[in-house]
Amino acid sequence: MMMSIRTWALLSAATLLPVVAHAQDQQPQSASADAGVLQDIIVTAQKRAEPLQSVPVAVSAFNSETLERARLDNLTGLRGLVPGLTINRSGASMDVPQLSLRGISIQDVLPSLESSIGFTVDGIPIAFQRGSLMDAYDIERIEVLRGPQGVLNGKNTTGGTINVIRARPDPSAEATGKARFTIGSFGENDYEGVIMAPIVSDILAVKGAITVRKNNGQFRNIVTGGRNGDRDVRTFGLAFVATPSDKLNLYLSLDRVENDSDLSPYSQLLTPNLISYKVPGYFAGANSPCLNPYTASICTPFTKSKNVVESRSFPGSLRLNALTGEISYQATDDVRLVSLTGLREFKEYTLGDYDSTRFALARNETSLKAHQFSQELRLETSLDGPFNIVGGFFYMNYEYTQRTNLSVDLAALPPIATGLPDWLPPGFAYLNSVDAYVTNQHNRSTALFFQADYDLSDRLRLTVGGRQTWDRKRTHYTLYTAVPGTVRDMDALGPLAGDVAAGVSFQKFTPKVNVQYKFSPDILTYATYSRGYNTGGFSGRTGNLATAVLPYRPEVMDAFEVGFKSEFFDHRVRLNVAAFHNILNDKQENVLQVIGSRLLSRTLNVAKAKYTGVETELTIVPSRNWTILATGGYLHAKYSEFMGNLGQGDADMSVLSLRRTPKWTAGLVSDYSFDAGNGKVGLNGALYYTSRYETDALNDPRGSIPPVARMDLGIRYELPISGRTQLELSGFVRNVTNNTTYDGITSGESPGSLVEFANPMTGRTWGLSLGTRF
Repeated sequence: MMMSIRTWALLSAATLLPVVAHAQDQQPQSASADAGVLQDIIVTAQKRAEPLQSVPVAVSAFNSETLERARLDNLTGLRGLVPGLTINRSGASMDVPQLSLRGISIQDVLPSLESSIGFTVDGIPIAFQRGSLMDAYDIERIEVLRGPQGVLNGKNTTGGTINVIRARPDPSAEATGKARFTIGSFGENDYEGVIMAPIVSDILAVKGAITVRKNNGQFRNIVTGGRNGDRDVRTFGLAFVATPSDKLNLYLSLDRVENDSDLSPYSQLLTPNLISYKVPGYFAGANSPCLNPYTASICTPFTKSKNVVESRSFPGSLRLNALTGEISYQATDDVRLVSLTGLREFKEYTLGDYDSTRFALARNETSLKAHQFSQELRLETSLDGPFNIVGGFFYMNYEYTQRTNLSVDLAALPPIATGLPDWLPPGFAYLNSVDAYVTNQHNRSTALFFQADYDLSDRLRLTVGGRQTWDRKRTHYTLYTAVPGTVRDMDALGPLAGDVAAGVSFQKFTPKVNVQYKFSPDILTYATYSRGYNTGGFSGRTGNLATAVLPYRPEVMDAFEVGFKSEFFDHRVRLNVAAFHNILNDKQENVLQVIGSRLLSRTLNVAKAKYTGVETELTIVPSRNWTILATGGYLHAKYSEFMGNLGQGDADMSVLSLRRTPKWTAGLVSDYSFDAGNGKVGLNGALYYTSRYETDALNDPRGSIPPVARMDLGIRYELPISGRTQLELSGFVRNVTNNTTYDGITSGESPGSLVEFANPMTGRTWGLSLGTRF
């Protein structure tokens, strides 16, 4: 594993920190029905180990057994398992999610736009979303916390937080391991393996993990007859746990990701007609390539059921290194100190074909490199008395540099733009270095936080907390002008248009108040008020020197939630319900503005939105070896204020629907096993449903996703071999009904735009696996 000199230097400094803490040694127990009852799942949603049903937070938790039986290979598989969640892979970058949780969504992959849904891996928050759709084979538990988590998880968590906790080796345990080999449709060829073993009994243990995932492309190219969207990902992990004393626990994890997959291919949306939007006077379509006789054949009526593409996909490249260090110390039986250090760096290269046609009219080359360093110092208490606290200090330093270069075929532009007397055939002449730019942004975030519990009685508890955050951001933006040429040159840079720099600071206090009451040991009710904060910043993709240094403000959410958690019938039924009303002020929107004669992208605070909903999770154990999970979510989301200019003049935009806010989401998962000969057969089925929702800011009708129902099926046979060794043969079919509705679209939001493409959804896939564990 190769790491930079800077990374190793920071690691060396981190190990000298004077404050230490106790590592989390409690792992979730099985939630299966093997024992005929539901088992507790231990979660760390509030920064300390607690049973899921005792946490007054809307959280969905899944342990490794559940993830494996559901064949969840990465986090996109959470769709349907969590109420109010939609998630899929972005087509514009490497392993970046496009997701929505309680209506708060991530749409743009630009690193200057920070996520409104937090991701943490082993407690380390991820500043940039690259690589966050990580492999699930080495995951011990996933926790999805819904609603603002601004006190304990910090800024950029107004939608919630996804906590990923990976398996850790135990110096006191015997060697364990598992491996799986999978073949399947489209040339799928996967290898996965994890082994954990003590090096020095009761003192030092090691874990090694490796995953290789490949396929030949899951999308058919109707022009070449071949396939696009190849997958080629390799992940490597090495971790150590040391327990030199009963009070001291040390954890070190090193990880590397090598991703040489194709970017997801696009399906073209170019149309020869004007398309009306909900906003009066707003139109799209009538793309100039549709009017060019040489390229007009690509403009066909748009459909939403094609799992095919016309333009070939291009290979991307991601190299990511990560390091996690946790030092924990049990100062007394009731006081724990924690030091958590994280390092992460990556380089990414992508080549996109944004017109998504066979002619490569608009091609965009991007290189990106980034790094982050974070440090958290935390105090936790577990006193017998009525008062307990979690509090500490957090620091993060993160920076990125992005270079982008766009080349446009002049055949895609109207004569008035080219200055030429007639339309051109493709490949005759190009405009290179169109809005080519280099952006460097350096960010620093510091915070103090606490959360205190006070038991007013044996059944009534009051929790108050707060987090004070200070953010500092600096940007340096360099812009180049376009140059004409007779060949496409992705390395060409036109004359320097200029470079600008600026800095801005923000600070915000985010409080929380929670009251919980236990009617019985198995019935918990709670009510919460909390505030979430998404930081502001600078637009990283503007094409204009003046707007590049105009900052946008933070957005702030005030959230109200009530809920209850319960278990009935001797722990055979678990029912959790949460209702919420959230108000988002100064909502950040990616808007297109006409400045001079050009259409430019900016992020502005232009809207206010309200989100109201109810979520339920029902888990039932009808009999031994049978578990049923049913989830449901209702969401009513709307703009209460939205005056702005999305590229075609100022207008009242409040008539628009928010993106990725389906009114209904539902899931049903069943896992049943029974004895067969010397082994056991398991059957797993899942049904997911999402009602209609919009994926385009202006509600382009081409991006309106109709109701989608999807079914996955799996079967396995587990056969004990000797001692603790077991073989497993399994098969699965995903998307049984072959639903190929698009996942969403990206539009230039104006007539004649070349940025018009859809993200096709993968159709039916199948696979067979042979695995073993010991």
